[in-house]
Amino acid sequence: MNNTTILLLGISVAVLLLGCYLWRLTSSRSILLNTIFGSTCMLLAAYHTASHQRMEWAIMLPFFTTMLFGGRAVGTWWRSRKESELRFPAQLMTGVTALSLTATISAYLAP
Repeated sequence: MNNTTILLLGISVAVLLLGCYLWRLTSSRSILLNTIFGSTCMLLAAYHTASHQRMEWAIMLPFFTTMLFGGRAVGTWWRSRKESELRFPAQLMTGVTALSLTATISAYLAP
């Protein structure tokens, strides 16, 4: 196992934990589904990085998670202008987006 695989596994757990916390804050079913999908994508990316096969999937799957949570974060930030209680969930979604972007970049730079 190389460092990129360990990083992707750690980010997968972080996405799962932060997503579950977001779900508890908002009670939104779509956030729970996004969390499950995002964590699974990170696990599959870690597998592809460890096996050195089909490395394009190791890059695309974290990118899908980045776009999924990034779009949701932008929408939540937009709504938080009028509903101030959405500011903390928007910050958490931005954090998940930053983590998954880190995973995307590290998978791209993996040897």
